[in-house]
Amino acid sequence: MSFPFSMAFQPMVNVTTGDIYAYEALVRGPQGQSAASILGRLKESEQFLFHQNCRNYAMRLATNLGITKSNAALSINFLPRAIRTPEACCAMTLTAAKSLNFPYERMIFEMTDAGRLLNTEQVRTVAREYQRNGFRIALSIDDLQSALSEKAICRQIRADILKLNMAITRNLHLHPHSQAAIASLQSICHAEEMDLIAEGVESPEEYVALLQCGIEHMQGYLFAMPGFESLPNFTLPTPVEMDA
Repeated sequence: MSFPFSMAFQPMVNVTTGDIYAYEALVRGPQGQSAASILGRLKESEQFLFHQNCRNYAMRLATNLGITKSNAALSINFLPRAIRTPEACCAMTLTAAKSLNFPYERMIFEMTDAGRLLNTEQVRTVAREYQRNGFRIALSIDDLQSALSEKAICRQIRADILKLNMAITRNLHLHPHSQAAIASLQSICHAEEMDLIAEGVESPEEYVALLQCGIEHMQGYLFAMPGFESLPNFTLPTPVEMDA
């Protein structure tokens, strides 16, 4: 793998406290090109090295931009199937974090394809090893019914964070059954000491619907666009926007 890449960062916001919970690192081309322009060039044999390079670069760039001066965590996406040996991968990541004085307990690894791989031993093994080393594990979900299964959440993979995919949050205000399911999921997560984050929030209506479900951690264009090679701040919707 010889082609260059860079990163953009998008904040996950605690809308109750007004703090930035974490920044998600998003792959970009060297001049800010889309993630697809980079990921589409990857061969299967390059997946492991690319993901390791991504997390190391994301840590270095975020550190240079001052993330360690705040309380925000750094969230990095990865594919469990790209991790050949979880022990070796964690060791390499810890070494990189120590070289940057980056607090590894403030690193979140989001399994981007965990939904369809939830029943595989590979995903469970990867999650356990990462958590054993002090990292947090996030699962991105796009199926509320699966997420509401106690077995799926609490027994198969003991995630630290669940993320509601934008497929769930899109036009949520128009779907009362989904709102009820999210409120139930929020109650489960609270009881299990897991954080629930809604991503892809783009409209004041979606924002209000999520607030009514008890969600306080959100991410999306409504708050901030991804900042290319920068750690952007965010704005909360004003009462005027929410009443419009």
